[in-house]
Amino acid sequence: MSSTVGEFFGGSTRKIRDEVWGDVPVDKAVRTLLDTAAMSRLKGMNSLGFALYAFPAAKHTRFDHAIGVYYLTRLTLKRIIDSGAYLEDRDVRASLAAALLHDVGRYPYATAVEAIRLPGMLPGDEVARRLIEDTEIAEVLLTGWDIKPHNVFRLVARGDAQEGTLGDGSEGVAPLRNLTPTEHLARDLLSGSLDVDMLDRLVRDSQGAKVPYGLVDVEALVNSLRIVGQDNRAVLAVDEPGVGYLQSLVFARYLMHYNVYGHHALRVPTVMFLRAVQDALQDEKITPEDLSRQDDAGALILVSKSVEPESSSAALVKRLAERRPYKRALEFDERHPSYASLIKLRDDASWRRRVEEAWSRYLTRYRKGVAGPFDILVDLPERRRFDVGLRLIRRSPLPGERNPVNWQGVSGLSEEDMTRYHAPLHRVRIVTANDDLATSVRRHIDELFTIAEEVG
Repeated sequence: MSSTVGEFFGGSTRKIRDEVWGDVPVDKAVRTLLDTAAMSRLKGMNSLGFALYAFPAAKHTRFDHAIGVYYLTRLTLKRIIDSGAYLEDRDVRASLAAALLHDVGRYPYATAVEAIRLPGMLPGDEVARRLIEDTEIAEVLLTGWDIKPHNVFRLVARGDAQEGTLGDGSEGVAPLRNLTPTEHLARDLLSGSLDVDMLDRLVRDSQGAKVPYGLVDVEALVNSLRIVGQDNRAVLAVDEPGVGYLQSLVFARYLMHYNVYGHHALRVPTVMFLRAVQDALQDEKITPEDLSRQDDAGALILVSKSVEPESSSAALVKRLAERRPYKRALEFDERHPSYASLIKLRDDASWRRRVEEAWSRYLTRYRKGVAGPFDILVDLPERRRFDVGLRLIRRSPLPGERNPVNWQGVSGLSEEDMTRYHAPLHRVRIVTANDDLATSVRRHIDELFTIAEEVG
């Protein structure tokens, strides 16, 4: 790896042709990291999970996404340095390595697997830490990049940074304390207020799915970036001409979540796989460690080969392989009166399964339908906030304002307005094994909601 910051952005004779961003320069250090086994696994993991059920052209992988995030991180760092900010070589190297490795700890079909809340479930952060610090990646970072693996992990870890502390040390993940100002800035860039991880996903997923919703002028947004001081930290902000690009990002994120990420054709197979994996884990047929080593195809094979042929896991995986998804019975968002009681199930996979099984027993026992113990499933939305972290530098602040101005000041929308705006994105779905059962669920839904509140 080069020893001066300027050389990072001088180009390389070797390039990777990316379908979204074009030619991406990759020097020997980057290529060596991309060739590791952990990075190669990402080539078999679709960025949109079960996307082919709804968007057959969306075949891009997490490996493609890693290259895109690397490209945008490189572009943003160059913008920051060109604007006069000082970054040491090691900070630039760590940020670029983190961009490549940010998804290395994700499970196959991560949206499903990482929603399983069970004791002993290995968090994605711990998977990432082991791969970055205890495998060939560590040697590549030490010798090829001249950076400490743990410093890269501090940028990759997904726990919320609160008062300089990342994570709580639970489930084997050691807390990361005393993040430096530069680490805060790097995390802000990668997955915080700017979130190049999200920027690449929006554009790449939109192009891959052949939909117009996520198309953002990313390079124009990056060119509008500034570094400003706030609370004794350097934070990212946009200048006044960049407001339009920031607004387009907010709308693109909403539209992609509503039309793509929350599409029922993605969510239904996701909740089916979640239940298949959960049952295999609770029956001790597979382990989280086994699962974390697989790509998408390997995960399906692992589950189907590890469980009994007549098990729920085998039946669900078979339906997924045959592309026979469950049917939607009911769909509602947080404005529904029963939303609050059902969303609690998100924090306890065993509780959710008890409710699903109780519903099946009730409908069968009282001749209101015929349902096996895994024929009714509840799809719960991810725990996700839609904050807008980037701030604005006004040429002439309004009376009472101080630069940088937050999104509320830019948009005129209060936090309550934004909560109402995003309410339709937090959808609960009840899905069933067949149409007759879906009809029965709709007919007796009030009784089922009462049962859900009684199941402990």
